[in-house]
Amino acid sequence: MIARKYKLIEKINEGSFGSIFKAENIRTKEMVAIKFENKSEQIKSLKNEARIYQYLGKLNGFPQLKTFGTTGDVNYLVIDLLGNSLIDIIKYNSLSLDSVLVLGIQIIQRIQSLHNNCLLHRDIKPSNFVFGNKDYTNKLYLIDLGFAKRYDYNGKHIEEKNITHIVGTLNFVSINVHNYIEPSRRDDIESCIYVILTMLLGDLEWFKETDINKMVLLKENIINDDKIPIFIKNMLSYIRSIEFDATPDYDYIISLMNISEL
Repeated sequence: MIARKYKLIEKINEGSFGSIFKAENIRTKEMVAIKFENKSEQIKSLKNEARIYQYLGKLNGFPQLKTFGTTGDVNYLVIDLLGNSLIDIIKYNSLSLDSVLVLGIQIIQRIQSLHNNCLLHRDIKPSNFVFGNKDYTNKLYLIDLGFAKRYDYNGKHIEEKNITHIVGTLNFVSINVHNYIEPSRRDDIESCIYVILTMLLGDLEWFKETDINKMVLLKENIINDDKIPIFIKNMLSYIRSIEFDATPDYDYIISLMNISEL
């Protein structure tokens, strides 16, 4: 029993930093998701994630925080139980262009909402976009905010600088992050574009590449690939051209996915 009211039912996912269980509130019968993180792990992200969910409150497209706490040798985070992730859909279904565009618009809207609250996600990938349950099965939610970070403090943007290690998942990080440049809003957007492209084409050319230099080269040259739709090329050309502290033109990016204009 977690927090004296949540009964664990089954494990639904496990990653390098912990596991996620489906659970039931024994008082209300509400189903929730509980993330666990071992206290002994060097990287502890749940406390940061809990603070961010609390800060975002009831922001549209993000799960609600129920509680955060500690029991035994683990930290735990309780949030809304959601449905399948984009990675589940991509694995077993081929998505039509129309579906990709509809979902792609939601992806950009979610990251825009996060950015509007002065936060970067810094680990955008298909598994972090999850469908809702019940009446919200066509709605995407953005999750896993453990690596999220403020980019603006009292109106002052963080400075561009070099970082010592890559933040995020290699297949989806931007070229700037590959080059050890501090992530900013443009880099979240570039990662979103790779997610959208993955929905459309499946595994991308660099997914099985183990040589990081070759991976970067493939990402750089994707704009010249005939298989890549023009709207993707236009999005990438735009987002790669803006400055570190620039506010992305989210409306323009979304307009490139407007079905009626393709």
